[in-house]
Amino acid sequence: MALANNTNLSLALYLVLGTSMVVFTIPGEADDQFKKTRMSIYFHDYSSGGPDSTVRAVVGFPGKPWNLAQFGTLFVSDDPITEGPDSESNPVGRGRGIFISASLDGLNTYVSLSIVFTNNAYNGSTIQIQGNSDQFTAVREYGVVSGTGKFRYANGYVTFENSSFDRSTSYAIIRCNISIRHY
Repeated sequence: MALANNTNLSLALYLVLGTSMVVFTIPGEADDQFKKTRMSIYFHDYSSGGPDSTVRAVVGFPGKPWNLAQFGTLFVSDDPITEGPDSESNPVGRGRGIFISASLDGLNTYVSLSIVFTNNAYNGSTIQIQGNSDQFTAVREYGVVSGTGKFRYANGYVTFENSSFDRSTSYAIIRCNISIRHY
C-alpha cells in the first residue's frame, strides 16, 4: 500500500512539473503582437526667454547663470511639433517635459519628455522619452521608456538633430526620428 501511494505521489508530481515546464517553455507569441513604428517629426523650439518662448529655465544655482551649459539648470519645454520642418506644416502635437544640465562640465543633459499627440492619427497617445546625452553633438539619442494610447508599452529609441537654428531669435527646428515597438 505504501508503494502504491509513493507511486501515485510520484506520478502526480511528474504531471505537475511536466505541465509547468511545458507552460513555461513554449515560446510565446508576444513578439508577434508588437507593432513597429518609425516616424520623423519636427520640434519648433523657441528659447528666447520672451513671451512666446516654448523653453524656459526655471531654476539654477544662486549666483550662476541659468543656461544650457551651466550644471544644475532646470528647463521646462512645451514645443509645438509638426510633420515637416516648416512651422506651417501639419501639427502633430506637443513636446512637453524637462531637461537639466546634468554634468559638471555642462556637456550632458538629462531629458524627461512626453510627445503628446494631437493629430487625427494618434490623438491622445503619448511617447515617453528619457535619458542622458551630450547636448552639443549633432545627433542625440535617448530611450523610449513607455507610451500610452496607440503607443501603449512602447520601447525603442529616438534621435534628435538640429535641422536649423536662428541665433538672432533663438529659434531651432529639431528633427526627431522615432523607432519604437508597441502594442
